[in-house]
Amino acid sequence: MKTIQRLLFLPLLAVLPTALTAADFDLAEITKVHREVKVLKANATPRAATEGLQIKPVTSISTGSEARAELRFPDQTLTRLGANSRFTLRGESRTLDLDRGVMMVQVPKKQGGAHIRTAGVTAAVTGTTVLIEYHPGGVVKLIVIEGECVLTLNRDRSEFQTLRAGQMITMQDGAATIPDPQNIDLARLLQSSRLISANDPAQPNQQQIQNAVQMQQQLISHGDLLNGGMVLQNPGVTVGLANNTISNVVTPVPAAPVAPAHGHVEPGMPPP
Repeated sequence: MKTIQRLLFLPLLAVLPTALTAADFDLAEITKVHREVKVLKANATPRAATEGLQIKPVTSISTGSEARAELRFPDQTLTRLGANSRFTLRGESRTLDLDRGVMMVQVPKKQGGAHIRTAGVTAAVTGTTVLIEYHPGGVVKLIVIEGECVLTLNRDRSEFQTLRAGQMITMQDGAATIPDPQNIDLARLLQSSRLISANDPAQPNQQQIQNAVQMQQQLISHGDLLNGGMVLQNPGVTVGLANNTISNVVTPVPAAPVAPAHGHVEPGMPPP
């Protein structure tokens, strides 16, 4: 079945770069800064990021310990960067590079989508909200909050997985295959993470996020997730909420012990 899905999807992957050329990511405004956030550009001295500052390619944003940043693009695509993270705006066709750390990306509906790229994988999103974490030589983690996302290996585009709202993939950087997605409890995640909230008017896809949470809770309450084989499992997987604070966002079910995954998702912007 997976082989058939790959064959069917390859033509779409080939079309994506052309289809996503409208309103390229060649300008972003820093809309929130919390603690030490730096703007980095080749052959220039690093400078402190300030709210209202506009950045153009090729520019990197780097956050220090307990620091966070928020950027917004002209099409209202929203990006939030967690602590000890760095992302680079290269100006390539609607592509954002996560160099390390964690980033929330929310692309409004009907805005052409985006690619979020690490050294080993690329997440293709269209009108979607995702959390992505990357530690070079360590862990890669992708969580889809609402919408749909395709995660593909950069070195082998025939190796991919499709994730939908409430699903997560955790894998080692440099792995030759992408594991199957697992389901997480969206309500618990949104209640505890400050990168993204279930009630934040600044988020362009706010209604879609609420709809995704409501739909998942209905499936859980009716037992459809369990009956359909989509067990909310792997209680070892964690998502960090703040430095030295780890919260389990996966609903535990009776299962054999699972070794904890390394890495964590850092906090987002402080409450308004």
